[in-house]
Amino acid sequence: MKMLETTTPGFLQSATRWLGAHFRRGQNDVLPTADTWNAQYESGRWTYLGQLAELSRYSVLVGYMVHLKPGGAVLDVGCGEGVLLKRLEPHGYSRYVGVDLSSSAITGLAERHSERLSFFAADGEHFVPTEQFDIIVFNEVLYFFRDPLGAVERYASSLRSGGILLVSICTAFKGGTAILERLKEVYAVLDETRVTHADNQWSWICVALARAENRAPCTES
Repeated sequence: MKMLETTTPGFLQSATRWLGAHFRRGQNDVLPTADTWNAQYESGRWTYLGQLAELSRYSVLVGYMVHLKPGGAVLDVGCGEGVLLKRLEPHGYSRYVGVDLSSSAITGLAERHSERLSFFAADGEHFVPTEQFDIIVFNEVLYFFRDPLGAVERYASSLRSGGILLVSICTAFKGGTAILERLKEVYAVLDETRVTHADNQWSWICVALARAENRAPCTES
């Protein structure tokens, strides 16, 4: 699936370079703190995620949700400012829980708290769900976990029977595709889509996964 667009916002390019320079797993042990994320959201660094240049990968995730689990209960780990929720809302859901390390990101979202909507400012790697979900989403977040494979396995225990995991990985991140390949060894792949920008400088891999009950738990080696 290739997104057609005449131009790519320069800010998107600079943000991608900045991420690649600062958060390459395996090159250093420094992961961004809540204060770092708060400062970035407050400065507007991530507002481009709601723009046209990002529409394709969000559309793939929403498509999986609507096709595989229509009207399901969703846990969005690393929800940011709620871009995925906004894309999903026209299609409906029974429950949506968003978790993000940045309290600044979810400030506006928290005001929408209701029986169907909840948002938590918490460390996504260690957040403990208190309910079951049809869909758990890890959208551009796993490379910010120290043990991404273990975290996914822990969250998978909060899936309802027949529930699915949705993972989006940016190929610009060192180690991102390796995380995805390890997950695919443990979980059944329902579908996989690569979304490439028109300038071919970077791409995302979006995968729908299901539990494979007879396989070994996923842990870091």
